[in-house]
Amino acid sequence: MRRKNLRLKNILCLLMAFLLAVSTGVPVMAEEGEGYEEDYGEDSGEEEETEYIPEEYYDPIESNDLKDWPQGQAVQAASAVVMDLDTNALLYSKNAYEKMYPASITKIMTAMLALEKGNLEEEIEFSEIVYDIESDSSHAGIQPGEKMDLRDALEGLMLESANDIANGLAEHFCGSLSAFADEMNAKAEELGCVNTHFTNPHGLHNENHYTCAYDMALIAQAAYKIPEFRELASDTLYTCSETNLTEEKRYFVNHHKMIQQESDYYADWCTGGKTGFTSDAWNTLVTYGEKNGMRLVCVLLHENGAGRAYLETTDLMNYGFDQFEQIKPDEGKRYPTFYEAMKLNYLGLVEELFQADALKRSTMEIAKAGLVTLPRGMGAEKLSGKVTNVENTTADISYLYEEWPVGSEELTVTLPEWDSPLCFEKKLDMQAMAAPTSSRKALNEIETTALTVMENTKDVFQKILDSSSRFIEENTLLVVCIGSLLLLVLVIFIIILICRCTRESRLLRRRRQEEKERLRIEEEIEKKTTEEIEIELRAAMEQEQQRRQREAARKEEERIQEEKLHETERILEEINRKE
Repeated sequence: MRRKNLRLKNILCLLMAFLLAVSTGVPVMAEEGEGYEEDYGEDSGEEEETEYIPEEYYDPIESNDLKDWPQGQAVQAASAVVMDLDTNALLYSKNAYEKMYPASITKIMTAMLALEKGNLEEEIEFSEIVYDIESDSSHAGIQPGEKMDLRDALEGLMLESANDIANGLAEHFCGSLSAFADEMNAKAEELGCVNTHFTNPHGLHNENHYTCAYDMALIAQAAYKIPEFRELASDTLYTCSETNLTEEKRYFVNHHKMIQQESDYYADWCTGGKTGFTSDAWNTLVTYGEKNGMRLVCVLLHENGAGRAYLETTDLMNYGFDQFEQIKPDEGKRYPTFYEAMKLNYLGLVEELFQADALKRSTMEIAKAGLVTLPRGMGAEKLSGKVTNVENTTADISYLYEEWPVGSEELTVTLPEWDSPLCFEKKLDMQAMAAPTSSRKALNEIETTALTVMENTKDVFQKILDSSSRFIEENTLLVVCIGSLLLLVLVIFIIILICRCTRESRLLRRRRQEEKERLRIEEEIEKKTTEEIEIELRAAMEQEQQRRQREAARKEEERIQEEKLHETERILEEINRKE
């Protein structure tokens, strides 16, 4: 009796464990329609892992190809970037420049432009344009004729992801959505974006409304420099005052769960961000974080679920905080002089207008302490610098590790105090300048030699070209044969490459099918009771025993046949001996 009760308890425990696994393992899939904002859908419940793994999961990670660079993990997001906000260093890069749809993270640009154009106490009056959005998209219930100050509007824009507010802000500052979109594109170009084009202020789907992870990191970086924006992005809850048309307060909740302490995705280093979702863009996410003296931003585009976006963002941001550090570039490194940066280090006759002792002290000095972001312990010995954007007395220097951006800083030119007046302040003696001096003669000789070398080089190339033309004319058949052979080899190589790619694709599909079949079998096993499993095991054991019996009988029959064959051979041998 006691054994029976124990067995019943075991069965009940197994049943409870099965029900618990099923209740926590059912995938939560978005069922929103076209253009529906993720900010509503993700609050309805925690998203769990699903069996589906997008093909983009297997795309290469460009930053992992760098020598001695920490290897970042694969993510299901089609495009991902982690960037240091202070040095512009790309710590993690996957399809960083691929065109993607941003969804509601577009509102980062909208909020930044609104803050640049207005002040937080400025009053916004909304028109019928608040209705110019998809009916099932996120909104704050703004009515035509309603008024609120810019702070309330921006809180609704960033926290509630209100598309009606986005339209109202665009019309208020630029008169129309298209004019505001032009401002957005101009700002993106100013920030150095390479693959971005906006058509609206909210991010609802449009084929011509796109960006890339790198560009969104630049936009997020520019917005984060504005103190009011940092406050907006980090607010967890905001109470909007009553307006002229509403007697009740509105409560805006930040849908970015990594700053909500009661959320399973909470991270103490997270300082805010913006979520997004449409059925075309999938989940998109921008996240800011500060830790270990570093300020990072992570951008995920075309992500496979909101929960997956939070988990992968956490992993990538921890990867950035734990694997990298900010250091100063090598102080002993020689920077280009101003004249070298301006490509004026060869001045020709103009150099006689300057005093040599004054020129040698004119160098480019660092305007602010420069920093680069590198893997911990790497050091700055392998860095190279590139001077860009030289203008008047300023220039930018980009620090590179194997042509990979790891930092940048602004430089300024400081001219020395002259001990004596520059010679061009005196009256110029044109006759003396025209007289042949030793330096001018040397310069003329150098120029003559350079021209001679260029002419000789041109003659050599011309002779090679003429010889090649004559050879082709005299040996047309041979050239055609060689060209055909090379073309044939190229075609064969392409066919082999296509076959290999096709075979690898088939192998990959087969592996995925095997994985699905394995998961299906595991699910079937989990759904079965203990008794059903025991019955199947007994049946399997009986089948195995029957198989072994048949195998033994077959072997015994073969042995008997072999003995009969040996006996027949022995009898034949005896008959042959008697004869």
